[in-house]
Amino acid sequence: MASDKMTQAIVGHVGIEVLSLDSSRKFYNALLGGLGLKIIMDTEDGVGFTNQNFSVWVGELREPRVKRKAPTGEEFVVADHLAILVQDKKAVYDIEREMKKNGFKALFPCEEHPQFEPGYYAVSFCDPDNYVVEVYARQKPSR
Repeated sequence: MASDKMTQAIVGHVGIEVLSLDSSRKFYNALLGGLGLKIIMDTEDGVGFTNQNFSVWVGELREPRVKRKAPTGEEFVVADHLAILVQDKKAVYDIEREMKKNGFKALFPCEEHPQFEPGYYAVSFCDPDNYVVEVYARQKPSR
């Protein structure tokens, strides 16, 4: 079915499998709570967060399916990562500060990445299972 009309597609939710919900809960509470997402479900099997437009579901595995190594920084692309777009560079710095306050060090500290595009600022973290979560802003440079 070909059409000139373009379908608008956005990500509505993502699911993340973890080995220990207890250790991951603190990480995701700090990160997603710091980004303004609220908990909408919290059980012994999983926790769900939303901001009404986007949801993240974190669930504990009964039996591990994947074991991830932390990225080294030498990868061209870090596969299996979640990148969350925020409104501006300040929000990127704010979440880095919030995570540090909660005991989580950035995997890749907040900085500009002009190799992606001018004005691309990002900070990345590894969750307890080495799943990478990036928070970024795309600000066009002032002229």
